[in-house]
Amino acid sequence: MLNHKLNLNLHHKLSRWNFLKTGLLISALAVCFLIDRTYFFYPPSLAPAWNNVWFDIVGLLAGIDLFLCGVLDIHIDVLVKLGLGVSVAFLTVLLVAESFHIVGAGYFRFHPVVVFEIYAIINLMQTAYEYDPQN
Repeated sequence: MLNHKLNLNLHHKLSRWNFLKTGLLISALAVCFLIDRTYFFYPPSLAPAWNNVWFDIVGLLAGIDLFLCGVLDIHIDVLVKLGLGVSVAFLTVLLVAESFHIVGAGYFRFHPVVVFEIYAIINLMQTAYEYDPQN
């Protein structure tokens, strides 16, 4: 019985930690893109769309949402699912845009960022899988 309670408490703290670190990650990425308005450059016809400030603001809000869900231990399904879904979409669009740069322009500086974003997407999927709305 005690072991079962300990496992539930550890699982609950792990879930909060995942929300905190993922929310900080998404927020930090969005702030970096808000600061650097010329990050995406290839293909030139898509650069204005990928460097759009509103896209970065949506990513920032999703990161803040996840961070607050972790800090305040919020289990409101709409907020959690919105934060997780928008964060995965934000990272996926970044991954696609950076792939265009790597494949199309031969800009190999993005390789570490791509690996980092794939890790973040996997972390988001793990957080969504472990999320228990009944707590």
